[in-house]
Amino acid sequence: MASGEMLGSIFNQNEYSTARMRAIWTDENRLAVICQTEIALAQAMADNHKIPQEAVVEIKEVMQPKNFDLRKLRLAVARNGHFLAGLIEYVQPFFQHEGGQYLHYGAASEDIEDTAYVLQLKQAHQLIVDYVQRICQRLSQLVAAHQQDLCAAIAHRTYGAYTTLGFKLGVFLNDLENLLTKLEQQAPQSFCGSLANGDGLSTMVGDHSDQVEADFCRYLNLNTPEMYWHTQRERFCDYTHFLTEIAQVLGRLAKELLYMSQTSVQEFSEPYAPGRQGSTVIPTSREPYMCESMLNLSTVIRNEMTLMYDQMLVSGEKDTAVWRDLYVAMPEICMYLSGQLNYALVLLTKGQFNIEKMRNNLQLDDGTMYSGALMVAMSSKIGRQKAHDLLYQMRVEADAQGKSLRVVIENSPRIGAVLSADELQAIMTPSVEHIPNALFKVQKILQLFKQHHPELQIKENK
Repeated sequence: MASGEMLGSIFNQNEYSTARMRAIWTDENRLAVICQTEIALAQAMADNHKIPQEAVVEIKEVMQPKNFDLRKLRLAVARNGHFLAGLIEYVQPFFQHEGGQYLHYGAASEDIEDTAYVLQLKQAHQLIVDYVQRICQRLSQLVAAHQQDLCAAIAHRTYGAYTTLGFKLGVFLNDLENLLTKLEQQAPQSFCGSLANGDGLSTMVGDHSDQVEADFCRYLNLNTPEMYWHTQRERFCDYTHFLTEIAQVLGRLAKELLYMSQTSVQEFSEPYAPGRQGSTVIPTSREPYMCESMLNLSTVIRNEMTLMYDQMLVSGEKDTAVWRDLYVAMPEICMYLSGQLNYALVLLTKGQFNIEKMRNNLQLDDGTMYSGALMVAMSSKIGRQKAHDLLYQMRVEADAQGKSLRVVIENSPRIGAVLSADELQAIMTPSVEHIPNALFKVQKILQLFKQHHPELQIKENK
């Protein structure tokens, strides 16, 4: 079972993570990748004539997860106070010949531990990339569908102008598409094996250590590092940094959806499956819990990331004190992110945007959201600063008289001397034609998405 109070709780774990991601970080899968790594080590050593081929055959037979009793292995680890020392002791009776003498031959504990963590991270990577791709696909559909649907552009929690829903969502598509590209570009550096030993010099491997390490990595389908990296923890830190950035983009999306879910706004509603409850005290409520959870996880992941920076502060060539930060933070970041990604996909796929309500809500504005456009229109005739000052005076007069700003502007002789009634009416009527950049930018973002990730377009059209 995955660790952590919420991640390990059968009642709460699905609110914080997904079952598929948790399965990657279980003891069972950890044992599986450790066995896989030890077998690859034996194969690479035998290929380079450092251990007998017969030993490899026996190591392959013994180092299978099905052969292990986890309870007994746990006791062996506890006796030794060291996971790999306990594992090696535990499996020795399973060997009928000399294979046990060559198990772990040529490696230090951190070679096996780090490489196994890379294998787990690589498995997690596939799930994360799949989720982000599906979210990007869904966003591209929504952006295209809503590129002409008007809604408010919010400045400091108030209406600042108007925009389109397609443009709003296009910003998130662009963010996630860029981060998806960066994550995929980071993968080759992060997904490397290691056979550098405790000193970084591969002393225990002996001669031709570069070839042995290359073969070791090849068997595991990992890249061969250019340098010893037990102390180069940025390989993990860089990767989880991009995961944390993805989490923050999703957190920002959650804040947007939460705003739109308010009773006073009602522009978005998250899905409620039959039987799902919103409250024990308000029977009819439909609280935006998924949006709140998605926002919360961005904070949790961001706080976990501080441990990833701490694990870079290695002392000397070997320092388990900071590695412990990695053992806590990296799996949890992946698990928490899986939960957040799942929320995002469900919300974007099954949630409902109320386009009519968005249009109607624009009428709640008293004219403030048009003042920027009015200033631009007036600037060509009287100058920007004079236009700015004049509109500011309209605001002061409206507040003093207790009138709508729009009414004051429409009845102002000073405004009328610069803009005709028809011009005022056109500017203060929401229209996609007045914000051509909204359409242009949306089309540009959609085109870039197709260029950068053509494989996703193929999937989408199947």
